[in-house]
Amino acid sequence: MPASTQNLKKFLERAENLFEATIIIAKRARQINEELFQKKRDQQILEELSGNFETEYLHLEQEEMESETLQVEEEENPVVTAQREFLEGKLEYHYESPRR
Repeated sequence: MPASTQNLKKFLERAENLFEATIIIAKRARQINEELFQKKRDQQILEELSGNFETEYLHLEQEEMESETLQVEEEENPVVTAQREFLEGKLEYHYESPRR
């Protein structure tokens, strides 16, 4: 997916400055990425526990390699998702008070 230009004024409407918006979006993108990783890991664990994993593993691995070369599954980039959520006002954020 090619990069698209962004209107910085839209980001500044939601945050006090561009740095603040960037930090908020980056933190949300990390959360989304971690959620996706955890879902894939959980699915892999469930497949391993199903018992058929070892016998079917060799066939699946070969089929997956062939299918990956033919078709790449399009997943939306976590940064794009986080930007969209930020601009739509779906993200809530607050500042922690400094510790003394």
